[in-house]
Amino acid sequence: MATRRAFVTAVGVAVPVLASALACSTVTTPPSARTEAPLEAVEPEPAAPPASVLDGIFTEAQAERGRAAYDAHCAECHGEGLGGGEMAPGLTGVAFRFRWRGLKVADIYTSVQSTMPPEEPGTLGDQPYIDIVAFMLSANGYPAGDWELAANSSQLEGIAVERMPP
Repeated sequence: MATRRAFVTAVGVAVPVLASALACSTVTTPPSARTEAPLEAVEPEPAAPPASVLDGIFTEAQAERGRAAYDAHCAECHGEGLGGGEMAPGLTGVAFRFRWRGLKVADIYTSVQSTMPPEEPGTLGDQPYIDIVAFMLSANGYPAGDWELAANSSQLEGIAVERMPP
């Protein structure tokens, strides 16, 4: 490796410095002159599917559709305020929390769809049943969000019914 003697003037005094020819041939570009390669467009990761009823798993519009379906098919027995009646349990408050806490939204959907209305279970169609579930969740204080709850058993199996925080 070739070396050469260079003189560096520092504070008015010439100082001999040995420098490598390799080091002398390397050019450093100041940061202001560097050109960065353009960054590739990074696609945002899709939002994770909701895992809890606390994640806003239905929309306000869906809960309103559910209210209309509830009024038409459920209120006669379960009451206008979902409080229950002589022949039907309440669907809000302690009755709801006691029945569904620790289970999955799929359990609510399956129960409502397979047993209601009592004289003709399963006759409303998937959309009205899932809308009624959204209305029940809304009536129990769970937050609406950007997700439209779908009557998809694998999706519903992944959504836990959790207690509302104090």
